[in-house]
Amino acid sequence: MRKLIDLLYGRGAAKFESSESFQLLFKSWTFFGFTTMQPYRLGHLLHMCLCWYCLALCPVAFYMGYIQTLRTAPISIQLNLLQATVNVVGLQLKCIVILILKTHLRSATPIFAHLDERCHSAESREEIKNCVVYCTRLFAIVGFMYHFYATLLYLQALVLHTYPLNTWLPFTDYIHHPTIKYFLHFIIEVFHISFQLSLQATNDVFPPIYIRNLRTHLNLLTKRVSRLGKNTEFTDEQNYDELVDCIVTHQELLEAKNIVASVCSITVFIQFIVVAIANCISLLNFFVFADRLEQLSTFSYYISVLIQIMPTCYQASMLEEDSAKLPNAIFHCNWLGMDKRCRKLIIYFMQCAQEDITFVAFKLFKINMTTNLSIAKFAFTLYTFMNNMGFGQNMKDLLE
Repeated sequence: MRKLIDLLYGRGAAKFESSESFQLLFKSWTFFGFTTMQPYRLGHLLHMCLCWYCLALCPVAFYMGYIQTLRTAPISIQLNLLQATVNVVGLQLKCIVILILKTHLRSATPIFAHLDERCHSAESREEIKNCVVYCTRLFAIVGFMYHFYATLLYLQALVLHTYPLNTWLPFTDYIHHPTIKYFLHFIIEVFHISFQLSLQATNDVFPPIYIRNLRTHLNLLTKRVSRLGKNTEFTDEQNYDELVDCIVTHQELLEAKNIVASVCSITVFIQFIVVAIANCISLLNFFVFADRLEQLSTFSYYISVLIQIMPTCYQASMLEEDSAKLPNAIFHCNWLGMDKRCRKLIIYFMQCAQEDITFVAFKLFKINMTTNLSIAKFAFTLYTFMNNMGFGQNMKDLLE
């Protein structure tokens, strides 16, 4: 296993493999208790139980905290906790889906290994290396953005001498000393929020990482196809074998895509719903209730929520465009210089490649930038409707 710094900068003498793009994902899921660490020991089992206890505590702590703030806290703090509660419920649902389908997702790794074996040229190996570096940096950037929002939240809580998200913690209710109670609650809540955000980042970043690898191998296949029949040293039999290998590569890509799509379909659908609701709450809080300091943390939360679906939608949109290039590459290859058997097979290949490779969320919404913009537009539309109806201002006047 390569070190993280080597993955970030593409260093190392050994050839890069597509599976190295996924190793941080599965290491992270193991760390968060999705699988027991090996060798199997009592400490590892306790670690797994602790992780799932923290995950199970999330919706209870946030919901009870929201109920407690209804009478004691300003409306801006209530909305902060409400948007976080919505996200926590979505996180738990995604964790259950990934836990059930994680083994199925792992079955795509051998397929990518077979695809790597067909990449012999220095150019293709460089493409795979760039893909691994991109995926590692994406993982790091998404995690940094999530924890940047959390850091602003912690600093704001320390300045105002409040709790970051005012979650409910039953362990601190029995402490009577206010200073000890505050800092103990603060530390536990910081740990709990950091745990959730790290897990959220892992769950949100796995679809774009897998789709980016699909794009890389699809582009390599398109380049291979465009060179069919142009090597004058190849015999008819060698041209036929190369064409058959390209068709097999395309079938393996579709198989890997179906495996990834079966997991992404449910998790991204959940995230679409969460993002639409959370964005609307964030906009209402930002423009109506929050003060200057709270607006900063609300805006950073809004950006973090957009990041939850934007990389996936972008990579899925680019995959659609890349898949549209394959039929053109087949048509523009030197099929006139190939024998009759190859020409018939090329017609079959072109028919198979006509269908765009797309991802669909729960068979309802296409996963692409159009859907991403539609969700953002829906949040603004809903906020505008509530603002025109005077919902926010009326509630603000009522509370004041």
